[in-house]
Amino acid sequence: MTFMKGTVLLVIGLWLSLAASAQPTGAGIYKMRWFVDKRLTNSFTINNTGTTPLNIPQALYDSVVNEVMKLVKDELFTQVRFIYPLNNRGDEMRYTTTTDLVGGLPRGTKKKAMKTEYMEYYVKFKINVGLNSVGSIGGEVASYSRLKPYVQIKMKAYGLDRRVKKRKNARTGKFSSIGSFQYNIGGVTMTNTNAIPIEQVVTMVFEGLEKFKNKNK
Repeated sequence: MTFMKGTVLLVIGLWLSLAASAQPTGAGIYKMRWFVDKRLTNSFTINNTGTTPLNIPQALYDSVVNEVMKLVKDELFTQVRFIYPLNNRGDEMRYTTTTDLVGGLPRGTKKKAMKTEYMEYYVKFKINVGLNSVGSIGGEVASYSRLKPYVQIKMKAYGLDRRVKKRKNARTGKFSSIGSFQYNIGGVTMTNTNAIPIEQVVTMVFEGLEKFKNKNK
């Protein structure tokens, strides 16, 4: 009788252990889009096309990624990491560096992410460094504008049932404006802007992340 009781308890223990191990854990960021208006980093653009790829020094890139990981962890109370879903060719889905997008970050879809990893949360995170016009003079041929930067941070976390479990966003625009001169010649629009160093852009991003962190505290 004692033997059978011990066996039953052992089976129950094993079952509970297996059940616990089957539970999804952690959060995976399957998409992180980091956009920077090309006029902030390109002094000269033609037809809204920049001439210089968005190049962020590795140390600054890593510092932003680490802060995002920490923020998501604090929001969801679980460990966080990037997940890179595969495309139809079997390649990891990552953003390619352009004049306004930071490359190397995951750009998967929720559906592909769920097929790739078994996790508690699937996270989409966005950093948008944009510009708003706060005044301009001139006309169609030539105009001068003052552009005010802003940083918007958005996060959405989905569960295994594909429903949103957590969403949060924050925006800050307490930055100095920059000047922009735009003129049209033969149907070609050329823009000359007082671009700023990428280090200053990253500082702005951190201010946006700080605003996100402190929202609703």
